[in-house]
This record gives sequence, structure tokens and C-alpha cells, in this order.
Amino acid sequence: MAVICIAIMLICNQIVVNHAKGKVFSDIDSIKYNKVGVLLGTTPQARFDRITNYFFIYRIDAAEQLFKAGKIEKILISGDEHSLDGVNEPECMRDSLVARGVPASAIILDGKGYRTICSVVNANKVYGLKSFTIISQKFHNERAIYQAEHLGLDVENIQAYNAKDPKSRRAYLTTIREYFARVKMFWDLLIDQRTKELGDNIATDFDAVNQDMWYVINHVIGHDEKDTIIGNFTGKGIDTLYVSYDRNQKDEYKPFIIASSNRRIPPIRLYGVIGDPPKLVNEGDLDGNGTSEVGYLPTWDMSQWRVYRVFTFINGQWRYLIRPDHEYMETGEFIRGRYIDLVEPSIRKGWVKVHYQTQGVNETIKDTIVKPDFSPIDD
Repeated sequence: MAVICIAIMLICNQIVVNHAKGKVFSDIDSIKYNKVGVLLGTTPQARFDRITNYFFIYRIDAAEQLFKAGKIEKILISGDEHSLDGVNEPECMRDSLVARGVPASAIILDGKGYRTICSVVNANKVYGLKSFTIISQKFHNERAIYQAEHLGLDVENIQAYNAKDPKSRRAYLTTIREYFARVKMFWDLLIDQRTKELGDNIATDFDAVNQDMWYVINHVIGHDEKDTIIGNFTGKGIDTLYVSYDRNQKDEYKPFIIASSNRRIPPIRLYGVIGDPPKLVNEGDLDGNGTSEVGYLPTWDMSQWRVYRVFTFINGQWRYLIRPDHEYMETGEFIRGRYIDLVEPSIRKGWVKVHYQTQGVNETIKDTIVKPDFSPIDD
């Protein structure tokens, strides 16, 4: 029996190695350009004794080398946002890359890369990538390429850049573990269980934004987002509102304002990043009081989570229609890529219907009604 098990491990290993020939590279001059590199996640410290994890360091080295050599333009970091260590792998890797001079705006975080199979499926089905460069150690790259090309995904020209292999005793144990991981991979492919599970829980309506996958991070797909909007926001006639950059701002996180030619309408400071200014949405009369509300999604260059903010004009001043720390106002990529209005009028007068995203592995979209609290804008 032991002989059979060893034979199966050796056969599985050889199939993966043979398939990866000509697709994995250790020489940066030999690898071709791809717009996006998919950096496979791990933690900065070993799980048990908390010593430095050189698999982490060498993967950061490899991603930095590819980016600075112009072999990739963006880095999709795919890992577990709630690992067994309690560590957010993608955020740790992002912080390390930013510290080395890679701009945060070039980095996208996928916190649902719980396993390698999740990472390759997400890269294609969630982020719309057909061709990309995988970044990890050679043994990991070989398995990831095999999975990407045998899961029925719409991919082509997948390649990988090999990070340096650590030489510690722990690293050799990881190599031994890889033999078992490759057998497990073939079992996953045979029963197709994990792929089906992922397919039920991911957004597939990203075709419209495949040209720039960063778009869905900072925008709500399907919302009529504009730099300038027109409507009856005060209850006293039609006015124009527009987004303006405030050169005299002192808060680096809120460099934009909503401005108007009507001097009776005070400005509102907006969260946003210079490279992608926030847009405005005329939400119409959400609460039935006869005036139109204004919605906007703050733009940022890091986390994919955003709080959708809705303003309403009352007694000569702006207020939040629903306080931004309300549990239903926080949005992720999943709901923002589904062509869904986040807020709309409710059949119950004076209340607002809110579509929201549940969190966790099995993400779903639900709706509820919320009573406006007209809270002050003090954040």
C-alpha cells in the first residue's frame, strides 16, 4: 500500500512538472510582459515559532523585480484575509511592496484567496484576467499553472516567475508537503467540488470593466456617476453640483469638495484619491420629502471596502441621509460589480430601501429598509 501511495505522489508530481515546462521562469529577462502579476499570499512570519518567513520575503522580492523591470503594471495580491494566524496576508504583502516603492495604486487586494485554487479562479472569474503572471516559489507556480489551465477557465498564455527558494529545514518540509498538495489538487480537479463552490459565490458581471479592473474598486457599476449633476436638491429649484479639487485643503484624505454656483449651498468635503476623483450620483427623492439626494463612493488606492455616502439638504445645511457607520452602508467589490442600485426609494414612506452585501465566504446580496437619521457630517 505504501508503495502505491508513493507511486501516485511521484506520478502526480511529474505530470505537474512536465506541464509547467517553458511556462515558469527564474530569469527575469526570459519572461514576457503581462499587464498583471498575481502574487500568491503567505504570512510574514512562520505560524508556530513566529520567525521570519522567507517564502514571504522572496515573493515580495520577485514581485518588486517584475514591477520595476516593467514586466507587469499591476499586482493582484491573492491570499487569505483571515488566516489561521489572524493575519491579513494581502495587506501585509501590499504594505511590504509599498515600502519598497511600488505605488499603492498599482496594487489590488484579493482577500478570498484561501487556497491556490481560489486564487487562480478569482483572477479569471472575479477580476476578468485571461493572461497573467503568477508569482511564487517554483513548486507553487507549477501547481498554480496546472490548476489555471485545467479548471475550464477562460485563460491563455499563463506564465510564472519563480521567487527564490529558502534553504532552511522548514523549507524542505514544505517541499515534501508539496507532493501531498499535488495529489490533493488532482482530487479537487476530479470532483470539481471547490470550483463549483467558488462559481456559486463570485461576481461574473465584470466584462464591462475588464479593460481596467481597478475601476470596480472605486466605482459602482450601473450607477449614473458624473462629475456634475443637476437636480432639485434644496426644494427651491434646480441647481448644479460638481466635484472640485480644493488646492487649499489641509486634510490629505479629503482633497475634494462638492461645490455649486448657488452660494446658498455650502460645500461638502469628499474622501478621494487624486488619480481617481469621486463621482456624484443624483439619487432622486429617496425619502419622499420632495428633494433629491446626492450619493458618492469615496475613492482610495488600498482596501476594496467602501462606505457609500448619501447626502440630503435640510434647513440650509447638508446632512447624511443615513449615517455612514450604519452596517448596511458598507460595500465591497462583490455588490459594486453587480449593476445594482445601492439605495432606492422604499414603498414605506419616509424610509429608504438599501441593498447590501453579506460578508464571509458565501457572499450574497440582500435588501432591507432603513429609516433616515439625518446625522451631521462630522467624520
